[in-house]
Amino acid sequence: MNNVLTGKTAAFLGDSICMASTFDKEHQWWGWAGRINRDFGLASYVNKGCDGASVSDCRKENRVIFQLERIKDQNFDYLMLHGGVNDAWDSREVGQISESFDLSDFDVSTYAGGLEELFCTAKKYFPDAKIGFIVNFRSVSTIGRLSDMTEYFTVAKQICEKWEIPYLDLFFDDDFNENVLEYKTKNKLADFIHPNSAGYDVLYPRVAEFMCQL
Repeated sequence: MNNVLTGKTAAFLGDSICMASTFDKEHQWWGWAGRINRDFGLASYVNKGCDGASVSDCRKENRVIFQLERIKDQNFDYLMLHGGVNDAWDSREVGQISESFDLSDFDVSTYAGGLEELFCTAKKYFPDAKIGFIVNFRSVSTIGRLSDMTEYFTVAKQICEKWEIPYLDLFFDDDFNENVLEYKTKNKLADFIHPNSAGYDVLYPRVAEFMCQL
């Protein structure tokens, strides 16, 4: 790929999959963010991903938008957003896309409303940054939790298109999920949802390529 990331600054926001604190034993806390920094020569980066973070308000104060609030006074060339798994696990209502672009009109009790709030705020705080959204990869059933996130990520892509936010679609990529990530096994997903080091090793080139195309 054509590496345009050298010397650039980037912020990564999302949930525990972005945070990478648990199962990335070779490079704890790195995840895709740290690997991209290492191999693509970023000038600097921050990974504000947080375990359990949601897009809607289902996790109270642990929301991706509050990660955004904490870095709003900094400057970044790239802003990579991620989230939705915890909203699905909590069976939070998906909701509907609003016809409005007004921040006060979004129902943040729903996933759709929370994502619109996130995109609206990101564009407000970082008008010059290249903003992208990572549509999370697929996962199999885990005991007592919703695993089929199809409806969430279908509406996420529609909201990305409304807000003109480019997205990396990992969820609907059958070949990647089945043959590269091997999502039905624990080879690269330690508990069927959180990547281990081998998982991040196959995820980060996809994220880096996406960033280079922004």
